[in-house]
Amino acid sequence: MKRYFSFLILFLVTAGLSSCLKDEAVLDPSGSKNIIEFYNVTAPTSGVTAPYVMYVPTTLEVVPEVEFDIAISYSGAELEAPQDIVVNLAEAPEAVTAFNASQGTSYVQMGASGYEFPSSVTIRKGEKRVYAKVKVRPTILNQAVSNVLALTITSASFGEISGNFRTVIFSLPIKSIWEGTYTYTVTNNFGTIDGNIGGVFTEQNVRLSTVGPNRLYMQYLWRTYSGYSEYQFNADNTDITSVLAFSGSVLSSSIEEVILIDTENLIFEIRWVGLGRGVIERFVRTGD
Repeated sequence: MKRYFSFLILFLVTAGLSSCLKDEAVLDPSGSKNIIEFYNVTAPTSGVTAPYVMYVPTTLEVVPEVEFDIAISYSGAELEAPQDIVVNLAEAPEAVTAFNASQGTSYVQMGASGYEFPSSVTIRKGEKRVYAKVKVRPTILNQAVSNVLALTITSASFGEISGNFRTVIFSLPIKSIWEGTYTYTVTNNFGTIDGNIGGVFTEQNVRLSTVGPNRLYMQYLWRTYSGYSEYQFNADNTDITSVLAFSGSVLSSSIEEVILIDTENLIFEIRWVGLGRGVIERFVRTGD
């Protein structure tokens, strides 16, 4: 990832862009004493301003049933749980509402018939965490919306429940044909010229991940700033209808031209503007 730090902080604040931060994990400030919380089975995909942590544990094929792992952990003065700890879990649709309001997204909590999860799990004495399976039924999900499952820890028989990782959201998108790794090239040759982007650069093995119906996510805006971008394809993948740019907050953006979409070779190229900065991005698929 291309990284420059020569800009003054004042410029970055007024420009509305956050400087590049490789590690965007949310830290729990509640201390190290007997904390019960969800554990990162996969890397979070939400930004630091999100009210809840979001994960994409798997992308779904349209099959009758899929499972993914969740984990609940104990951390404290003792290295392992000093006793059996029963942790109770429940759905948290209100977290999805709050996340959408904060981030400008449109995620939908799955209906109860679309999933199963254990109502309680036990971290055994002498262990640090417990893993459990969540079942999802993709064939009965509404494939036209961005399906998520928000879960919360309602109580624990021992310890203090974490503030930041008490409630989490699992995004479960139907897999896009564009999901995979790419050779990524960005050119900044119109609009406001951004010294951090630096004209033209190419990066290998950049991942596009499915986050919704025909919607793809790339971490780090222009692979230069913290945040991300999302690309919304139409139903038959012949056009890109919108680009979302996020760096500290959702930035104003508009598509100038969809230059190329090649669904056979999985190549696309787009010219668009984000916060006045004009870029051309080219993605050439190299692997799954």
